[in-house]
Amino acid sequence: MRLLVVWAFLVAGLAVRAFADGLLSGRRADDPAIVPATIDLNREGPEGLQALPGIGAVRAEAIILDRVRRGPFHAIEDLDRVDGLGPATIEALRPFVSTDRPVPTRVVR
Repeated sequence: MRLLVVWAFLVAGLAVRAFADGLLSGRRADDPAIVPATIDLNREGPEGLQALPGIGAVRAEAIILDRVRRGPFHAIEDLDRVDGLGPATIEALRPFVSTDRPVPTRVVR
């Protein structure tokens, strides 16, 4: 019985130590890095654009309409050509959007 009590304390102590090491050590070298995801302005639909801060249904549709009429966005600064988006909104969107892969589209006039 005494051996069982010693074994239980040893296992409990090792479990507490392992748990504390995992919490206190922070990020380990073998952990994957966290990379923020961005939304591609040239590929995203209205639902995805509405996930952006300050973009509702009307602005999402305006972005898509501009993309159809004038072609893909080549830089985030190209958002200034969209009605209803000013410099402050574009700066707020900068960390969340990308224009990495412009999609070849036919421009509608």
